[in-house]
Amino acid sequence: MRDVIADAYGVLRHVTPLPNGLDCGKLCGARCCKGTQGDGMELFRGEEKRFENDPDFTICERDGRKILICSGRCDRRSRPLACRMYPFFPVPYEAEGETKIRVVYDLRGFAACPVVRGHIRPDARFVQAVRLAGMYLARDPENLRVMRETNALFDELVSFTQTIRDKD
Repeated sequence: MRDVIADAYGVLRHVTPLPNGLDCGKLCGARCCKGTQGDGMELFRGEEKRFENDPDFTICERDGRKILICSGRCDRRSRPLACRMYPFFPVPYEAEGETKIRVVYDLRGFAACPVVRGHIRPDARFVQAVRLAGMYLARDPENLRVMRETNALFDELVSFTQTIRDKD
């Protein structure tokens, strides 16, 4: 089997959410990189090898998942896939007997990201690269599970938010 992590990194290497490859972190002051030890991004299976000896990151485990904690000052070329795809996320679904990928906004970005909040139109090439990265990741059953579980969390959040709105 091909290295799905390397393939996913490859398609995301030269694209960003903003047109012309602009660094979106400069637009918002890198708000998505201002986390604490309680924050972090889930790693896809096989991705932790890239960060084992990187002083800008700490790997911890929560509920059986490998979480990467950022110091807030990483080299953009060293970011994990979750950061490279942010503020989007690839969501697997079944159609015509096969797994397909659609790209959705990462709901965690509504508090921090101008692209998610609708102020800036994302670069279509970036969205397509996230979709393709998701297709590569879906070839690995463990990574497919991670994407499905993350999507289930997004669905729960949307449902919870709707419940709260309905009570107002």
